[in-house]
Amino acid sequence: MSGYTPGAGLPTGLPLGFSSDVASPQVSDVNTSRRGTTTRSVLPPEPAAGPLPRKRRRVDADVLNRIADNIPERDRQVLDRIGEHRYLTTHQVQAFVFTGHASDESAARTARYVLARLERLALIRSLARRIGGVRAGSAARVWQLAPAGARLLRDDGSTFRTHEPSERFLAHCLAVADAHLAARAVRLRPGVQDVTVQTEPDCWRRYTGQGGEPRWLQPDLALSIQTAEYTDRWFIEVDLGTESLPTLLRKCGHYEAFRRSGIEQHENGTFPLVLWLFAKPERADRLRATVLRSPRLTPALYRYTTPETFTAVLTEPLS
Repeated sequence: MSGYTPGAGLPTGLPLGFSSDVASPQVSDVNTSRRGTTTRSVLPPEPAAGPLPRKRRRVDADVLNRIADNIPERDRQVLDRIGEHRYLTTHQVQAFVFTGHASDESAARTARYVLARLERLALIRSLARRIGGVRAGSAARVWQLAPAGARLLRDDGSTFRTHEPSERFLAHCLAVADAHLAARAVRLRPGVQDVTVQTEPDCWRRYTGQGGEPRWLQPDLALSIQTAEYTDRWFIEVDLGTESLPTLLRKCGHYEAFRRSGIEQHENGTFPLVLWLFAKPERADRLRATVLRSPRLTPALYRYTTPETFTAVLTEPLS
């Protein structure tokens, strides 16, 4: 069975091999095989296989309703995962959704085919930029929802526009997705019964500041890990080295203020630990030392890790 290797996909800086290279026109992801799919014939006819057009098209309401009524559940899962993370690589989509195949090769082939079909239906779009450059192949394509895909999921009449993100924002989104995948893999650890992951904005918390103003705590992820004996809860902050130390300390201050509000404790019984996931160990050492020296912060509230030790920290006994 194919799956995700804990810690293997987390970036050590920017996501592995991150590059702003534009895909070569000689590289094509289209797989004309129809194996592994169950799309019904009532869906709009697919064009002949070939290089996917960059032209954007509008999907009218009748066509979108017909797609929504007949879309396979696995295809909807792909849209859900892309929607909750904003951007995902082909490999990440495969790790999230295509986990029941006999081999990684089979999972990768089916994932590529499903993504190509969803792109032909104008439900998703790929970025011009690839992770790892043009030599990284189809697994390096980065996907986002197209307006029609967002309308299918939300069904609330809201507008949705796609754009090419900055390298910094894209790298952070993909790193958070890698952390999500690594956290899901904790389910495979002995004694772990379930892992619940909240992504943005579901993991955000609203509270009132000291002046009575509304404020938001915005972690990258919120986790709950359940065993037979206990439930550990975490807020996850992913740092790729792009924020200054004062910015990280201000974020720690937000956690302290939210903890003092008592909202989380009232709703869930305990306050989660805050786990800082750093791409560079020296960043973790620097923040840890500064938190220890700060009279306004609670050192016991925070943990620090890198991609190599992320899942181990999540499952080690808490002291």
